Amino acid sequence: MIGHFNLHLVPDHVLSPALHRVLNAAGQGLTLFFVLSGFLLFGPFLTAAARRAPFNIPQYFTNRILRIYPAYVVIFIVVTFGLGLAYTHPALLGGAGVEGTADILGRISDPGIIAANLLLAHTLTPWTIKTGLGVSWSLTTEVCFYLVLPLLAFGTVHLSRRMGLQRAAIAVSFGMIVLGLACRTTGLAQVHGDPAAQFYLQWGGNWLAVYLRSILCQADLFGVGMLAAIVFHTTATLVDSISPRSLQIGLWCAMAAGLILTRLDRDFGFAVFFAALMLIVTAATIDGRTNRLAAVLEWGPIRWLGTISYSFYLWHLPVIWGLFRWYWQGRRPDTFEDIALSFVLALAITAALSTATYLAIERPALKLKSKPFERKLRAALFRHGTASSAAAKHRSIAD
Repeated sequence: MIGHFNLHLVPDHVLSPALHRVLNAAGQGLTLFFVLSGFLLFGPFLTAAARRAPFNIPQYFTNRILRIYPAYVVIFIVVTFGLGLAYTHPALLGGAGVEGTADILGRISDPGIIAANLLLAHTLTPWTIKTGLGVSWSLTTEVCFYLVLPLLAFGTVHLSRRMGLQRAAIAVSFGMIVLGLACRTTGLAQVHGDPAAQFYLQWGGNWLAVYLRSILCQADLFGVGMLAAIVFHTTATLVDSISPRSLQIGLWCAMAAGLILTRLDRDFGFAVFFAALMLIVTAATIDGRTNRLAAVLEWGPIRWLGTISYSFYLWHLPVIWGLFRWYWQGRRPDTFEDIALSFVLALAITAALSTATYLAIERPALKLKSKPFERKLRAALFRHGTASSAAAKHRSIAD
């Protein structure tokens, strides 16, 4: 939200260029979203493979649909037909780049664009890309990962017969990383011209933008999350033989390495940073310990923000555009005080809408999910107890 707020509502002259760059880095929240998906979804497949137990593929897809689809459809309908704050068509060549994004807001009337958005397939063609909620292009990529993940898991099991489960999982994860880096590097090499032209090539109605938003060019972000899941499972299995201090030092070094890697590839570097950060938070829980960062994240307001974060993600950009259109009458706030007020309003409105959507739509849908693994993982991560009992729980999951 900070990244999009800065990008769309904060004029260049109000803040320094350096501060604008720092705030725009908040847009890497999407990178965290993809890394988390690789981390949380690859783990159950690893657990099933380690147990040599079958994985319930139909239930997996049912759970995925219940997680993302009900809230998305409701928010899309409200934003598109009620508020008229949807992106009605892709950015055009010769447009004003991100500065002209507000010109394409309205109510979608094209049945093809509506259908593509409802099916979460709008990022697959240049005629529908970046329409609808704006941020929902990433859900097409997420759904593609859902479809690919069982194949990656089956490939891991097949390779494990020759090289062992851990090595096979590492090989598959590195394959995703190499694929993503190679495809994104190849695609970005085709981006050129002035800022407006570059924006069009990366986000507009063309096949290069479709390619750059695809699972091919985001595969490394999911792959880093998958690799983090392997580290977590390995740590849980070898909890008695790994020095907690050595593990923490290694993870802090990985975080630093991720920030350095942002100089070479921004998205990949932040993916490594976030993966190491997740492991710092979760690894301490394996033997029943905790750390200050985990304690902060357990604070009630932050936990609730995490609970409603999916709806928050879908609502925040329409809220920003609503403030732009109705509160500021189509102009940007041009003083620091007005910008601060706008951000507080955006945060409060988005949180309120997200809470309502979660309580009315998401939570009822989530209750329909079958989640035996999630119950075990949550017990291992968050339930306080003795070190030996926590370690035993994690060994049962890893085994």
